[in-house]
Amino acid sequence: MIRSALLPAFTLTTLVLSLNASAVSYEVIGPCSEKPVHSGSIQINDLKQSVGKVSVDLFDQNKIPYDGGDYGFRSILGTPVGLDSIEVLSDKKMRAHGWCYTVNNVGPDVLPSDYFFGSNEDKLVWFYGYSTYDNGEWVDYCIPSWRVHADQFCSK
Repeated sequence: MIRSALLPAFTLTTLVLSLNASAVSYEVIGPCSEKPVHSGSIQINDLKQSVGKVSVDLFDQNKIPYDGGDYGFRSILGTPVGLDSIEVLSDKKMRAHGWCYTVNNVGPDVLPSDYFFGSNEDKLVWFYGYSTYDNGEWVDYCIPSWRVHADQFCSK
């Protein structure tokens, strides 16, 4: 009888603690499909942790391979870097592919180490994107790569 009386109190305490924990939902979207390769949520102890720090933690916790750090990522999931990430379209036009992020569908113009979550209900999305260099000008920025389905990344 004592055990059954303690069980509801323990369950209620656990529920209250769970509701007070900070969790940010996340998705990681690769170069070939808008469907996330990884998704979930990560518990954060302090909203003063940068998007970059939280990202490193979530990649480590979920064994998602990456090259980079809280300042940004050259590669996630083994995506190409350097010249291998350049898509040559003509002698005057190319796409440079790399990793971009949004928080609540907004792409901040700062490094992830310099951006912070506003609440525990925020949504972080890392996606493989591109910027187009056309005739001497960069004409766009962080467009999701899955929209163009580039053969060099998606020809399997």
